[in-house]
Amino acid sequence: MTAGEHLPEVLPAPPATGSEVTPVAGRASAAPESVAGRRAQAFGLGAAAVVLIPLGFVVWGLRELEPGVGIAGLVGVAVATAAWLTDARTPRRWGGWALLAAVSAAYVNLGLAPVGLLALVAVVVCPLLARVAQERFTAPGFDLAELDVEVGFRVYHHQSAWLRIGRDRAVLALGRMAGGGNVDQAIPLAEVSLAQPGEIIGNDSWPLPGAMAVRLVEGPAVRLVAGKQQWVLNVEDPRLVAAILRRRQSAAWSQRTGPQDLGSWHALREWATAQATTFRKSYRVFRPIVGFVLGVLGLMLLTMRIAGSGTAPSAWLAAAAMLLGGSFVVGWLRQRTRLGYAELQSLPPNSPPWGDLRPEVAPTPGWRPWS
Repeated sequence: MTAGEHLPEVLPAPPATGSEVTPVAGRASAAPESVAGRRAQAFGLGAAAVVLIPLGFVVWGLRELEPGVGIAGLVGVAVATAAWLTDARTPRRWGGWALLAAVSAAYVNLGLAPVGLLALVAVVVCPLLARVAQERFTAPGFDLAELDVEVGFRVYHHQSAWLRIGRDRAVLALGRMAGGGNVDQAIPLAEVSLAQPGEIIGNDSWPLPGAMAVRLVEGPAVRLVAGKQQWVLNVEDPRLVAAILRRRQSAAWSQRTGPQDLGSWHALREWATAQATTFRKSYRVFRPIVGFVLGVLGLMLLTMRIAGSGTAPSAWLAAAAMLLGGSFVVGWLRQRTRLGYAELQSLPPNSPPWGDLRPEVAPTPGWRPWS
C-alpha cells in the first residue's frame, strides 16, 4: 500500500474528494426531550421479569418441595438477577437473563401441578416482559444522550442492519444483510469528529471497508466521521442519532490502539472473517445460551446435593454440567472480546481517510446535510 492508496482487501472505497454542497432545511425530530419515568418503569418491568415472577414461583412451590430443591431454585434466580444487574446497560440482553431465571424456576417446579405448568408459561412470558422493559428504556428521546445505556437504531427498513450506540463505541451490526464472512464494524466514540444529520436524494450506496456496501434509499440519513472512518446510513431520526453521538463523544473512554503493522492487521482480519461465517455466527449465539443454562443448572444440582435432597443426582453430574457450561461461557467471552477489538480495526494501520471527511462536502453524490 503506497501513500494515499487503500489495500485491495478494503476496496471498493468511496471517492477521495467529494463535491461541495449547500445545507438544506431538514425536518425536525419527532423525539421528545425526555421520556417521563423511563428508568423507573424499565427497571420495574425488568425486575418483574427477572426477579419477582421467577422468585414467586419458587416460593409458591416451597410448601411441597424438598428444602434443597427450593434452595436450588433460589440460587438459580439469584445468579440470573446478579447477571441482569451487571449487564443493565445493555437492555437488548435482558430477555436472556429473564429466560435464565424463568428456566431455573420452571426446573424446580416441574413435578408439581398446577404451579409446574404455570412456571413453564413463565418461560415464555418473562422474556416477553423483559422485551417490553427494553423498549421502554430505549424509547426515542433526547435524554438518551445522558444515559449510560446501549440504544439501537434500525439502519433501514428492508434489511436487518442496526446502528448500536453504547457508552464508548458505536457498532454497525450488519446482521443477515452481510451473509457470511463479513464482520460487524465499530468506531470509538472518543474519536467522533462529525455527527451530521441530513438526507439522501435518490438511491445510492455507501461502501464499507472489506464488506458489502450499505444500500442508501431516499430519505433521512446520518453521516458519521470518527478518525479516518466514515459512515453514511439511513436512519429514521438523524437529529436524535447525531445528538446522542455528540453528547457521548464528550464522555467516551478511549479505546485500545489497533495493530501497528500490516502483518498483525491481516492476522486479526483473517481470524475475524473466519468467525463471521454463517455457521459460526449461529454457534456464537448458541454457545452463551447453552453455557449459562448448563452452568446454572449444574450449580442448582450441586446445591441440591449439598442440601441433602433425595432427588439430587450425583455430584459428578452436577460438576460436569458446571464445567461444560463454564467452558462455553468463557470461550464465548474470549471470542466476543477479540471480535470487539477486530470490529474497531476495519481500516489497516496508516490507511488514508475513507472518503472525503470535510463537513462542507458530500462524500457521496446523494448526500444533503441539514441546516
